[in-house]
Amino acid sequence: MKAAILGASGLVGQELVDQLLAHEDYQEVHVLVRRPMNRFHPKLEEWVIDFDRVTEIELPEVDHVYCALGTTIKQAGSQEAFRQVDYTYPIEVGRELMDLGATRFALISALGAHPNAKTFYNRVKGDTENGLRVLGYDALLIFRPSLLLGERDEFRFGEQAAARVSTVLRPLLKRSTFAPIEAEKVAQAMIHHTLHAPPGVTVIESKEMQT
Repeated sequence: MKAAILGASGLVGQELVDQLLAHEDYQEVHVLVRRPMNRFHPKLEEWVIDFDRVTEIELPEVDHVYCALGTTIKQAGSQEAFRQVDYTYPIEVGRELMDLGATRFALISALGAHPNAKTFYNRVKGDTENGLRVLGYDALLIFRPSLLLGERDEFRFGEQAAARVSTVLRPLLKRSTFAPIEAEKVAQAMIHHTLHAPPGVTVIESKEMQT
């Protein structure tokens, strides 16, 4: 099969690239990125694209789509720009890839995502989930991880502070929905559930991903 990854340069995205390249079920891995990753592998193909023009440019024909796109309001510069990355891009790219033949879409959302959530972040994530539901993929997998653990390329003070606290409290949080989770485990769960997905929409919460 062939897979596409959105957000391949991020924390979970990098894990997805590594694991999909090593997976025997995937013969081609296409990464859709803004800037070259300069990675080389016989199964890997980079597509450097303008996400604001996805309806006008060539995209790969794939079977499964893995979406790890995400940013912060600080990085994006505004709530509007944040929504563009976390909502508009997944919906538009998802629609285009489905028209080209993709049948399964795996999305990293967030714990507490809901269109009526109190926080702007979780409202956008909830809107994205709903936007993808109506596209009509044979199988839509929604993953809602808790705090992600791993080495990021960029520094995020809030996440670093929360990670330190979570590390201290991890024995107490071990069986909790809010227990922090390694990016590696999230990627493993995404691949496993996507390969074995039933028809329709499946929501996988962080606690389930731990196992």
